[in-house]
Amino acid sequence: MNGTATYLSAIICLAGSLTARADAPVSDEISALATCRGRYAAVLEDAWLVGDNIEAIRMRRDIVTGMLDALTASVIDTPEIRRHLLSQRIQDKQMITSLLTTARFGTDPRRARLARTMLAQQLSTCDGLLIGPNRPDM
Repeated sequence: MNGTATYLSAIICLAGSLTARADAPVSDEISALATCRGRYAAVLEDAWLVGDNIEAIRMRRDIVTGMLDALTASVIDTPEIRRHLLSQRIQDKQMITSLLTTARFGTDPRRARLARTMLAQQLSTCDGLLIGPNRPDM
């Protein structure tokens, strides 16, 4: 085998092992909490910028963080699972940040309205994990 073929096969093997690690198995509960942690982190950063409802959002983020930490401590906690959950949180945080930006600064009223609707749905899902699906309307 020449040097180039060896190099390419090493890259292919490495890519395969990285893909396998990225798909680390986690429960639906842990995955949902990681998602919500990322969402609340994005909303909290936005709240810091505009000075709106910081304590309520910080409390939600902290509760989700505690629940997530408790669940991950009860399962096999490996570096692969930690990387997977971190990646998931970052992706969800970026998605919510994008929606917040579109909702607040978008020049297309239709897209801004859709972004606000999606934000409300995404955060309502997370609030349901904390408060429960039958919470009273406030």
